[in-house]
Amino acid sequence: MTRFLSLILSLAALSSLLSCSDDGEYNNEAFLSDIVTVESSGDEGSRFTFRRYDDSPLVTLTAPQLRVDDKYVGKRMLLRYYPESGKPYTDDIIRPIAISPVNCDTAVIRPVERYDWDADAVFLNSIWRSGNYINVHLRAVYSDKPRYFSLMVDSLTLTDAVPQVYLVHNTLGAPDSYMREVYASFDITNVWSRNGCDGIEIHVNDSNLKKDIYTFNK
Repeated sequence: MTRFLSLILSLAALSSLLSCSDDGEYNNEAFLSDIVTVESSGDEGSRFTFRRYDDSPLVTLTAPQLRVDDKYVGKRMLLRYYPESGKPYTDDIIRPIAISPVNCDTAVIRPVERYDWDADAVFLNSIWRSGNYINVHLRAVYSDKPRYFSLMVDSLTLTDAVPQVYLVHNTLGAPDSYMREVYASFDITNVWSRNGCDGIEIHVNDSNLKKDIYTFNK
């Protein structure tokens, strides 16, 4: 499992790539916050896409004045913004407030029985499907050491109508510390698009909610 060992990105540890408006005026408009895919970025601005939830229509957002680093094109990011039309979740030009990287990866397929997937609990705030992505918003113990953090499809259930999927979190014995806010987005195309897949069940070792299995049906 060595290749899945990585530093977890906490929201508080990320430097936003865009600061809040500096016009000196208080803005009482309600802003939106979504995990988006960076489709393109250049001299003409940046373009983002996302689905609000499940298989809702694909939304395209354009930020003419914003250019993000090329390394983020194709990646998932947390975008906070105002829609110019004032209408949420429609194709629109936006005024971005902030944009930050999130933990993003492809779901891995392994025999879960070989891994200590639930070694360390997370404090889950929300989990939702957005097209071929599973997004999570949670709090996890802070550490500056690498840990295991991934979404794992149990290979022994891959051909089932409803494969079993696990949110792996193992700090490898890092000492207890304070909690930090974490966003993550996992690409589940490799299981979701399989013929015969009717949905998935995601197992979470959660210290917040009593529920520990989340079912997403097609």
